[in-house]
Amino acid sequence: MTVYVFALAGLVLATGLTAGVFLAFSDFIMRGLSQAAPGAGAAGMIGLNRTVLRSVFLTSFFLIIPFAAGLVWWAPEEAPETARWLIGLGASVYAVLVFGVTLVASVPLNKALEASGGAEDVWVRYRRVWTAWNHIRTLGTTLSFAVFLTALTMLT
Repeated sequence: MTVYVFALAGLVLATGLTAGVFLAFSDFIMRGLSQAAPGAGAAGMIGLNRTVLRSVFLTSFFLIIPFAAGLVWWAPEEAPETARWLIGLGASVYAVLVFGVTLVASVPLNKALEASGGAEDVWVRYRRVWTAWNHIRTLGTTLSFAVFLTALTMLT
């Protein structure tokens, strides 16, 4: 059971860190980029979008769902059924509100911004729409974190 608890603690940590990254964008990074000189904020965001593709963050972002699914499947017999259910719930919330929103909203907006070369009219809309969707991703990762943490407390 000890290895399982540590694995679940790692999932909690990864989800919490991911939530923190999304919160940083929603809270101050996008506002800071908005204050940059014309064209500079959009260029900065395009650079961030390119950089994230080769980051530890992206690895964590992609592994949370399969790792959580593995923990549901691999749960020791002495683990409460409620803990397994909560891990599955946290993974489902993450799949829809984080991964799903990323695929249907964030990625297309990122591609449109880059394709425009950071055009001011695209950047103005991008900031508003992308940030609104990012608030949902922040909420989704925070909810998943809380649910995973609740499951962890049942095992300790």
